[in-house]
Amino acid sequence: MKRIWVTSLIPLSLIATSVFAGEAKVTFKDVEKYTDFSPATGIESRFQEKTKEDFTEKFNELASLLPEKQTLEVTVTDVDLTGRIEPTFGQSATSYIRVVRPIDFPRINLTYKLTDAQGQVIKENSVVVKDMGFDMDSMASIKRNRDINYYEHKMLEEWFRETFSEQIKANQPGGSA
Repeated sequence: MKRIWVTSLIPLSLIATSVFAGEAKVTFKDVEKYTDFSPATGIESRFQEKTKEDFTEKFNELASLLPEKQTLEVTVTDVDLTGRIEPTFGQSATSYIRVVRPIDFPRINLTYKLTDAQGQVIKENSVVVKDMGFDMDSMASIKRNRDINYYEHKMLEEWFRETFSEQIKANQPGGSA
């Protein structure tokens, strides 16, 4: 007779994801004035909502690297997505595509404020985050097929790690608080 053992294990990574993590609060200001925040195809409002959700998710993911009870408040004031929307002329109607060239690098203008549990400001600034060398990643076109905002995400990750390196280091095991 065979015995079947059924165990239910919750992965430790799911339990510990937010225990020692900071949080992000993201707002998007005057979206209608953004430089380039439009889809090549589809409904603009739906595209913008999905993209705002995607960027908010990315900021939350990055904030999880911060020490517990630190809050990152981000206000996005302008977005210029990678590439440019250009018309293509078919037989009966004009359609559009996003063309990516080295000159059309991603750029996001934002203000941020990092506060501790007592609301004291640790760091704040107004910055233009851009990646003029976005196209130097040899695997980017493959990765972009899976992540439509790959270039913007990569740019935000690099900015975050550079800007908050002290906080990230302090949150690591053996880091000093």
